[in-house]
Amino acid sequence: MPEPTTYPPGALCWADLLAPEPAAAERFYADVLGWEYVHAGAAFDDYAYATHARHMVAGIAGGEADAEGFWVVAFATDRADALAERIVAAGGEVIDGPRDFGIQGRSLVAVDAAGAHVGFWQPRAHLGAGLVGAPGALCWAELAVRDVAAADAFYHAVLGLRAGAHAAAGSPDYAAYLLDGATPGDAGGGVPVAGRTVLGPEASGVEPFWMPYFGVTDAAGTAALATDRGATLRHLGADATGRGLAVLSDPWGATFAVLELAPGT
Repeated sequence: MPEPTTYPPGALCWADLLAPEPAAAERFYADVLGWEYVHAGAAFDDYAYATHARHMVAGIAGGEADAEGFWVVAFATDRADALAERIVAAGGEVIDGPRDFGIQGRSLVAVDAAGAHVGFWQPRAHLGAGLVGAPGALCWAELAVRDVAAADAFYHAVLGLRAGAHAAAGSPDYAAYLLDGATPGDAGGGVPVAGRTVLGPEASGVEPFWMPYFGVTDAAGTAALATDRGATLRHLGADATGRGLAVLSDPWGATFAVLELAPGT
């Protein structure tokens, strides 16, 4: 689904970066991922739509000046207000919204039952990412938590996602969140829409978080370019299928991953 025309409720559909220095962050991601930008203007706090190959692929917004940056991934919904009620009932907290973003859609941001920030998007004029699963675009997202049971129960109650096995997993602690009926002909096995891993003792000071993955053609080369531009390399290797993978923190502390994908995928 490189150029989606719709997102079923529960599907990964967008990622926003909250950056303390948004203009500098735009330059960093332009260098690293080849993004260009369309700005929404002062009425929307100069929110920037990142574009690649003429498609909107992510967003960049200004964050608190004295805070670290962070990414928030978003899942599609067709009823944001009803979803907000399910979030609270499942042990989460709605921290922004539901609210309209002009004519583009209706959004909300929550903290899930395991402590990670997560977004939800009800589309109107703006579908979400217009290109996915391709170099320069969102291709996956991964939740890192300590309380696996709380996270799995939350996303099942709120989005109908089930935790299951994933072919690219490199650890027995890794699971995929599966969405039933996400593609025509789905016989009930579920389509993987995101991953879930465990924060171990070595990450004792790390808060639970969602991490977006973006496609690239050369993970090691992208990691080298990113570190040259001020990023910190957290991991360089490959997933269980042999695709090159790098995990990075940008110069403002926001963590993201890049995954090798063939051009044209």
